[in-house]
Amino acid sequence: MQTSGRTLDYAAGVYDFLSPLMTFGQEGRLGRKAIGLLGLKARNKVLDIGCGTGTLSIEIAGLMPANPDSLAVGLDAAPKMIERARQKARGLRNIRFDVAIAESLPYPDGYFDCAVSTFFFHHINFGLKRKSLAEIWRVLKKDGELVIVDAARPYNLWGRLCAWSGYFLFKQEEIKENILGKLEEAFGLSPFRSWHKVSSHLGYVSVFKLVK
Repeated sequence: MQTSGRTLDYAAGVYDFLSPLMTFGQEGRLGRKAIGLLGLKARNKVLDIGCGTGTLSIEIAGLMPANPDSLAVGLDAAPKMIERARQKARGLRNIRFDVAIAESLPYPDGYFDCAVSTFFFHHINFGLKRKSLAEIWRVLKKDGELVIVDAARPYNLWGRLCAWSGYFLFKQEEIKENILGKLEEAFGLSPFRSWHKVSSHLGYVSVFKLVK
């Protein structure tokens, strides 16, 4: 199934080099913050939406309890990204990568304990944001948590400069939506019981936690 959102197949070969540059070297720190909010010691199955080349999914898998039920699943709509992720994760047993779209997840209701998404939601428009959130809600267990790290409303001059430069450089209306607060609006319209901003970074990046 294809998505009307943006995919990054063309960047699969250079993604691991370019991605940290886009966050001024803070991608790893933000990913670790997201993982810390998941509470992996008490979790069994984790979904990473828009996983790219699988860096965060692999880190999650390495931190999960060593039991047969533990599983990290990375999902991305770009086949070349998933191909690269599978190469990087070769030899790991508690991880899987799927080519699929966030607005129509191929998993049963209540399958995952928690989910995470880093820098995915600025690639999809408001309608797909809402559909994706509803699908993530569906596949989470009761009281399951979703942690999102993404561009959001800028909160200082540097953040406004970075965010709007990104919008004009890439010409993505989806980025503009996040800058104008549409991501938070989508949270409020989603089925999630609650959501809140955990922290802000780099002037334009926010970390959110949503609870089913």
